[in-house]
Amino acid sequence: MLRQAAQLFPDEESEQIAFLNSLVNPEDRKYRAVIWTKPEAKDCADFSVRSGDEVPSWLPGQISLLSPGESPGKSKLFEDGAIYPIDTSSVYTASAMLAAVPPRRILDVCAAPGGKSLFADSVFNPEFIFSNEVVGKRLGILRYNLKKSGRPNFYTGNLDPAELAEVAPEVFDLAIVDAPCSGQSLLAKGTENPGCFHPNIIKGNAKRQLRILSRSAQCVVAGGYLFYSTCTFARRENEGAIEKFLKHHGEFTPVEVPHLGEFQSELCDFPCYRIYPHRRKGAGGFTCLLRKDGDHQELAEIPEKLQVYPVTSD
Repeated sequence: MLRQAAQLFPDEESEQIAFLNSLVNPEDRKYRAVIWTKPEAKDCADFSVRSGDEVPSWLPGQISLLSPGESPGKSKLFEDGAIYPIDTSSVYTASAMLAAVPPRRILDVCAAPGGKSLFADSVFNPEFIFSNEVVGKRLGILRYNLKKSGRPNFYTGNLDPAELAEVAPEVFDLAIVDAPCSGQSLLAKGTENPGCFHPNIIKGNAKRQLRILSRSAQCVVAGGYLFYSTCTFARRENEGAIEKFLKHHGEFTPVEVPHLGEFQSELCDFPCYRIYPHRRKGAGGFTCLLRKDGDHQELAEIPEKLQVYPVTSD
């Protein structure tokens, strides 16, 4: 942990100390924002929502930042599926999608428990979302969370990224990879995560992330977008993963996200963004949006294999 803090903030001892303190002595950062999956319920909010200068101008109306100490997960609105609580940092990382041309079809490759799918659905209202989860035991909670939203455009699956690339080439104009990672930001939520700073854990995750990115890229049409995010701070899993991906996929270019400019990573020379817990934007994370070269083409037909499990069929 000490070594990584020094790598992230070289020659900035005060930043190193503040970063380490946010992980060793975490505050309650678990829920600080909500996605309004049923916006008409906003007037029934039984929790305090931030307003005025506390709300960034780019924040979509379907998302609300909450006042400190609020617990929307205990709200009846959550039980009814009107809201989905997320960490503030997830709002900031997911907001990189806002720099994309609004997509018609979205693939969420590592979707459970569903936050990125619900964010994308709320702000883009696409015609079709395929929310995939490789880990079978997580598929149930994914379908449960998506079904509560009441939206008819969600479909789920349990496909390996290699299979997705084979059956759905150029079917989507936005692919979301909220990648499995070492999860170092969990410490800022007060959740134990032994080994998350171990080099072997980081190395193994980086290898898996590159594989997922490469396969997911094949599902994106020319002119479409590939979104990448993690909830860790390791350079190898973040900037490093993007650098290796770009070496083999020169048809993709990182996209600047103007409203995230203040969070630009200092560890690389291309647009990507870091959220740190000691800077009061939630537990932390990383994000990068990439665009596939070329003029936007017609999307390939949605294969039947992706339409077998509509969420509304439950």
